Amino acid sequence: MPSSSSTATPPPSAPPAAEQAAAPDARRTPERAAAPDPDDPHTWQTSDRAPGEVVRPARPGERAVISQRMRFSYQPVKGVTVTGWDARTHRGPVRYYVTRVSWRRPGITVDYAHGGRVRRTATLTGILARTPGVVAGVNGDFFDISDTGAPLGMAFERGGVLWKGTASGWNNSVWANADGKRWHLGELPMATSIKERPDITITNYNAPRVVIGGIGVYDWRWGRSVAVSRWVDGQKRHVRWARVLRGRIVANRQSNYPPEGTKIKGFYLIARGDKAEDRLQELKVGTRVTIQRRVAGPVAMAISGNTVLLKRGKVLVTDDRELHPRTAVGIDRDIKQLIFLTVEGRQDFSRGHTMVELARLMKQLGAEDALNLDGGGSTTLAARRNGRVRVINSPSDGVQRRIPNGIEVVYRRPR
Repeated sequence: MPSSSSTATPPPSAPPAAEQAAAPDARRTPERAAAPDPDDPHTWQTSDRAPGEVVRPARPGERAVISQRMRFSYQPVKGVTVTGWDARTHRGPVRYYVTRVSWRRPGITVDYAHGGRVRRTATLTGILARTPGVVAGVNGDFFDISDTGAPLGMAFERGGVLWKGTASGWNNSVWANADGKRWHLGELPMATSIKERPDITITNYNAPRVVIGGIGVYDWRWGRSVAVSRWVDGQKRHVRWARVLRGRIVANRQSNYPPEGTKIKGFYLIARGDKAEDRLQELKVGTRVTIQRRVAGPVAMAISGNTVLLKRGKVLVTDDRELHPRTAVGIDRDIKQLIFLTVEGRQDFSRGHTMVELARLMKQLGAEDALNLDGGGSTTLAARRNGRVRVINSPSDGVQRRIPNGIEVVYRRPR
């Protein structure tokens, strides 16, 4: 079992060019998985939706790992350890990285990382560069890769800022309590509402799409507006929009939508569906509207993934056939550590992991709860090395993918 201790030896240089240039498609089979349902996170493997290699089932009594060796282990700062491993298995070679973060170590903070707008994408190192004192980070939530670029789940930054949310569906998250001393993993619903009209349900906040029968809110955090048709999957009937400026409704219409690329001042309300349209129509021009942006509970930071891998040490996933590069976050409450697991894939030197393998490895590493984050070409680990933050793994696209968010580990010297 991999050790959590650090040898303090520096990591090797980047993988050889031959490894970096490995074709992402080299290990795929013609067998394809079903297209994911945008409202059901359990149907997603990766944001890029690329079919993974489908491997044979594990044989009864077959060892998961034949052998493994540590490639390197070092500490960017005390309380953060990055370790690289190579393993041999019956299904092929696997390379993975374990980043352990002692969240109670003085000076260490774990937070939601982003590019300054919900739908703005950048490389992981570009996103991390926005925050002084970053020592490590991984990619985050699944996202609308082929259209708006926005993440699909919850996004809550320290300081009480909700960037993005959904009332149901894509809510499996990892979050810290408001005091930052306890970590949780599971379903975290959004509780955003209209103060003056609590009977009107807000289903989405800065989301890539408004769910059928729902009402979405979009403000400056989203970025410039997209065509309303993109927010409602091209639906034309029973769609209504309202604009709120300085706390009051100034427009409420079925047509004459704001043009794409408009800078959002105030915010928009978008209704999709017969009943939702009727409810939004009740808000006449001049009506006061105050949006209360909240989540269900005292939260310091939060970010979503799609599937809970482990809960109280029990493996909850069943897919043990489809291989992909993977990123996951786990909680080891016994030693007060977050565990970030980065598994290389779609490359000759590393086949990737199935969901079951990912959950089992997280359990082996000591996690009680674990969440699957986005994988595929999004899988990226960056950490401080030789004075700057750089990529540690070999992203399967050959270069860093532009992503909307991640999880960052920051160190600031205690006063």
